[in-house]
Amino acid sequence: MILALALLTASLARAETPNLFTAIDSAWLAKGFNARERVSGTNGDLSATAVIYTPSARGGDRIEIYVATKDRAYLGFTHPSTIERIEFDPSPAGRFTDLFHDGSLALAYRATRSSLGATELNVLRWKRFKIERVGVFSEGRFIRLEGGAVVVAHELPLGRYLSMGCEDFGTISSTAFKTTLNAPRTGGFMDASAAHPDYYKSEIARKEKTLARLKGELEKNAGEYLGLAISTYYDFAALGRPREGWMRLRELFNIPALAPAAVKTCMSSMEKDLKVKLNIPADWP
Repeated sequence: MILALALLTASLARAETPNLFTAIDSAWLAKGFNARERVSGTNGDLSATAVIYTPSARGGDRIEIYVATKDRAYLGFTHPSTIERIEFDPSPAGRFTDLFHDGSLALAYRATRSSLGATELNVLRWKRFKIERVGVFSEGRFIRLEGGAVVVAHELPLGRYLSMGCEDFGTISSTAFKTTLNAPRTGGFMDASAAHPDYYKSEIARKEKTLARLKGELEKNAGEYLGLAISTYYDFAALGRPREGWMRLRELFNIPALAPAAVKTCMSSMEKDLKVKLNIPADWP
């Protein structure tokens, strides 16, 4: 999202930069917002300062980014919120860094909706007087793999609360994540999942261990088990092996031969439902 740069009021624009931000902070304080944290960076003859303002009463944070010359400052980006908690990302990208290697600087921040327990990683690109949001990643975080830094994102293609079941049994899962790896490129990001098979292999191994532990108390952990099993399928798909992933998913829900008929019927119904949700080809068993 690209925001037009707005010139600040004439009196503020002509102020020296330190006094300018004192005046800006005072203006926000009068509106009930305190400056909680700020970071600055320089690019050529320009500087940029990002400030997170927190309300003294209830409400969400807001982030404001100003681009300054020697004697003027411009509002380049704003993210107001009524419910979100905003913080700079703890990685180097949270401190104006050369992420894209194209003459711009990047800044990353996290916006969290506490009521949902959901966080989005926002990545901005600043070049001259243009600041644009070039990436929004669900539950995103930076990690370093062979070849450089990538953003790991965890999406929920089946919805934040996946409900499955039948008359005698049901569960809700909020962990059916599809993981993607996103690498910086000139001006933005590209999906680099296919370039990192070892990452997905290690994720499958880690999830298999957790699933084995959860299966010991399946009635108690049904929702988490369901979500993690589906997430494992997505990892296989990222490796280019979706059919193997589907077969493994079916194995994870194997029902003992001595299970009651009603349970077998229920699980069969759930499997058919899941096959539709995941767009599994009809000719796959």
